[in-house]
Amino acid sequence: MKSGERLVIYETGDHKSAVGTATVVAVDAADPKNPQVKIKVGKPLAKPVALAEMKSQKLFADSPLVRQGRLSVVR
Repeated sequence: MKSGERLVIYETGDHKSAVGTATVVAVDAADPKNPQVKIKVGKPLAKPVALAEMKSQKLFADSPLVRQGRLSVVR
């Protein structure tokens, strides 16, 4: 991640949906296996986007978000 990159906040658990936005403020990669990322919370999405809806769209066909479970960060 790099400062200034925009993020989508994804809720796991029962809901499994994108719910909001954020922006990367700073990245401390002194420990490459455990980089520390500071984010600034953005706005909630007008309507959460369910994982099932993302899976149905070609835009997300190759995304690890729809192909792999248990991800912390997807680029």
